[in-house]
Amino acid sequence: MIKPLISFTIVMALTVMGPGFLGCAPKAYSPNLGGDGKSSPPPIALQFASIPLPDGVVLNRDKTFIYESGSGTVKVGRLSFSLWNRADEVVEYFRNEMPGRGWQSIRIVEHDITIMLYEMENDVCTIIVEPGLGKTKIEIQIGPK
Repeated sequence: MIKPLISFTIVMALTVMGPGFLGCAPKAYSPNLGGDGKSSPPPIALQFASIPLPDGVVLNRDKTFIYESGSGTVKVGRLSFSLWNRADEVVEYFRNEMPGRGWQSIRIVEHDITIMLYEMENDVCTIIVEPGLGKTKIEIQIGPK
């Protein structure tokens, strides 16, 4: 009598908890590797095509928010990513890549974290780079002036 009860308990536990173990939990974006071996940007980031992203970034959907007006004239975003690169490498990446996309550096403040402020035409972009335990956190805020 005990063995069937134990078997029934195990089957019920796997039925109830199994989906969580098998991938029904929310997943972070993992980059797709193209034919050239480079990762493609997360789809949500394509809405802000003027913002370059380093290869290998992982989107944090829980901390990402985008608002676009019905007419599309106003678009505001707060994009959150993580990356295995060192923070100083990420800062250097943005310093090199943002001007090539038409962004002008306004101010860079470095301490424990690095805050970079850029502007282009009618938009402003703040990039916050924060070193973490192994991973570097990147937050990008973009919107109209």
